[in-house]
Amino acid sequence: MTTLQRIEMFKQLSNMELAKLLGKLERRTVPVGTVLFSEGDPGDNLYVIKSGKLELFIDAKKSGAAQSISVLSEGDTLGEMAMLTGETRSATAIAATDAELYIINRETFDKLVEEQPSISAYFIRLLSSRLTNTNKQLLVNKEQNYQTVALELDTLPLSLTHALLWCSEFPRVHSSMAERRFGILLDQALEQFHDASKYLQRVEAQPEWFTLAPGIRRLLSEIATVRFGHEEKRRWIAEMLEDYQKSNDWDAAIELLGVAGRWTEALQIALHVLPELAEASKKRLFTLLSDCPPEKIVEKDVLLAGCILYGEPAEHPEVGLALLDRAWSDFGASYTTEQWITTYEWAAELHARLNRHQQAMEYLTLAEAKRSLTRIAYEDGSKEYDLAKQQLAQQHSRTRAYNTVGLFHKSRLGGWVAAILVPISLILFHYIEPIGGLSRAGMDFIGIGVAAVILWIVNVIPDYIVGLGMAMAWVLGGLVGPEVALSGFASTTWLYMIFIMAFIAVITRSGILFRVSLNALKRFPRHYRGQLWGVVAGGMLLNSLIPSSSAKVSLGVPLARTLSESMGFADKSRGAAGLGLAAMIFYGFTAPFVLTGSYTNMMAYGLSTVSEPINWLQWFLYALPAFLIFSAVMLVILQLMFRNVRQVRPISDEVLDEQLQLLGPWSKAERIAVSTTLGSIALLILAPLHGIDSAWIMLLGFAILVISGALDRQTVSNGIDWPFLLFLGVAFSFATATQELGIADALSTFLGEKLSVFLTSPTLLLTVVILVSFLVTLIIRDDPAVILLVTALLPLAQQAGIHPWIFVFVILLATDPFFFTYQSPTYLTAYYSSEGKSFSHKQGQKIALGYALAIILAIAASVPYWEWIGLIK
Repeated sequence: MTTLQRIEMFKQLSNMELAKLLGKLERRTVPVGTVLFSEGDPGDNLYVIKSGKLELFIDAKKSGAAQSISVLSEGDTLGEMAMLTGETRSATAIAATDAELYIINRETFDKLVEEQPSISAYFIRLLSSRLTNTNKQLLVNKEQNYQTVALELDTLPLSLTHALLWCSEFPRVHSSMAERRFGILLDQALEQFHDASKYLQRVEAQPEWFTLAPGIRRLLSEIATVRFGHEEKRRWIAEMLEDYQKSNDWDAAIELLGVAGRWTEALQIALHVLPELAEASKKRLFTLLSDCPPEKIVEKDVLLAGCILYGEPAEHPEVGLALLDRAWSDFGASYTTEQWITTYEWAAELHARLNRHQQAMEYLTLAEAKRSLTRIAYEDGSKEYDLAKQQLAQQHSRTRAYNTVGLFHKSRLGGWVAAILVPISLILFHYIEPIGGLSRAGMDFIGIGVAAVILWIVNVIPDYIVGLGMAMAWVLGGLVGPEVALSGFASTTWLYMIFIMAFIAVITRSGILFRVSLNALKRFPRHYRGQLWGVVAGGMLLNSLIPSSSAKVSLGVPLARTLSESMGFADKSRGAAGLGLAAMIFYGFTAPFVLTGSYTNMMAYGLSTVSEPINWLQWFLYALPAFLIFSAVMLVILQLMFRNVRQVRPISDEVLDEQLQLLGPWSKAERIAVSTTLGSIALLILAPLHGIDSAWIMLLGFAILVISGALDRQTVSNGIDWPFLLFLGVAFSFATATQELGIADALSTFLGEKLSVFLTSPTLLLTVVILVSFLVTLIIRDDPAVILLVTALLPLAQQAGIHPWIFVFVILLATDPFFFTYQSPTYLTAYYSSEGKSFSHKQGQKIALGYALAIILAIAASVPYWEWIGLIK
């Protein structure tokens, strides 16, 4: 067991969470006698003792005779009070022996407390323990205070004494109530009797209402119990509640029930009358709810969540989060899975109302992980849970990226534009005279295609629904038969896409990504430049293993952020941005250079309908010179942009070793995932020898994953993007339909005439393809852009004597630019996966220009090579 695992504060964190946290902690060794901090210093760090002892003193500065108050040893924390309250240090800490410490800075501490309920619970328990000790000391004085107050009450008139004791059962009383019951005017009593003013005071902004002075109610209530008994006190409350009901004073009734501990009744009334309460009453109500016992949160008949989530006051989300923290701390051990899911979802809603969207999605991730794991039998629950959480967190980053991408993404204006242009496109192309030798069916096909592109641009309808609607329109319009409209679903390429997505799901869930990246970093120097090369190497290693750019950047960029924190780089600083952007480029944007780098590669090449497909080894060799040039250009740009980076602290070999130790030995799922993936890639590389189609190789790997249990029903259902596969099947059918209707030939003739000046120069033509791709991505996102460009431009390849693979390769490289943030899902996934803290959009846009330059140089420099090997004639 590692040191972090033995520390009480971290015991509820999974091994992977500990491994990632370890990279963010600073280590410091202090010799005996070192003053760590002094009383009155600002509290900017929390310290965790890894080994050795520290002693705390008070009044060390003032009297010169310091008084020892505590000796802390391995696993203890110190400095948390100043971090929690923002106040200065309340004691002086001195090393009693040589000691080694973990140091948690303010930013990391705040993030831990905010995102990890177990850390919050630890500090609640710690503070509760300290309060218990304080209360024991206070009990010594309580009896003396009781006798003093009882004697003072006896000096007042009997009716006033009774009135004060009666008031102790209510949070506030109206002056008319006391007058009716005791014949006393409370305001006059305050003026006549000096001792009465010690107990009674007016409610601020409510001069007719009175309350007992802070801290005195409990003592007077105990005296009332001795003098009148519990039964009489219950009768007082019942009479008061009856008065409130008659006068419809519901907020006072709710307040009274809360103080009396009758929370179920209070909350039921609150739910009933909440919409009718005035703002001031609502605010008092939500303040009162902060005292509700946390176990009430999971009582479905009370529905406290309804009060918290749907009330008006702006401060209520914090109240709800405080209650949830207390509930998890005190009752989490006895929660059912359903209660955990429910409370996680409430926490997500509360964070969302506070615009803490990252934290909201984390709690939704936890809820979804709980749901998933209830259906999974496993040996090591904590590890399996963390892997599920990691997978869902990566999915969250990709979801945020998708929800941001697009010029008119889901905007109301875009919806109206689409509603106007779609029918215009359908009608216009149906009635105008056919052009370029096209048939009427061909014109209708183009009209339907243009309408689909409009819908893809505005993105008001999911892509796959648009695609299926397009196929339906082909058949219903009599343009092509069902066998052509659905031919894409019968292709081996479509099957290949299913299997490769299954591989993505298994590998992402296995946890191998983090392990491989750590091993890559461990083999490079611990300074900034060395770790930059480690990030590049990690991206290259994973490029062929993970066929998803989004999955890779959602791992690589957070890992780079952890490295930057370990080196002491501030958010979006030169060091943090250099590592983050290097991870983004080499984990995500190098995917087109390897066949298995992204499923989009196979999708794009599948659209070319080439009789002799390119195998893995051919793709790699064809793209190798371009990759070397691209990588060299990007590394030079990164070095120039982020040169002279000053590293605050080095990364320790021990930290990386302990991170790997926390991950533990390779699990069965990891071994199966890696061996199956490497075996499949080896067979893909050896395709020229055995001649087996890549789809059947992936099918074999898919079968192994299913039989071994590494790929279960849940992963197949949730880990594979089935809507995208529906979209993809129609896209493959689109390519077949264009051939069937003669559109491809007509388009080839048309483009050949218009672009004839470029056909004589392969370099110039490919540069034009790059620039056109950049322009198209300004309005259409990546996958639809790839489909549109491959379908439209590929006919030029034959006329120019260029192998279709080159066109596909160039389009793949050029359809993910990020000059503007909305253009690239890969860029946005990278940005959101680090919560926007690794680099700024301004820094990203500078790299985007370098990325465009690197693509153009890489393609231009590769043309002679492609001519030499016969791809360009």
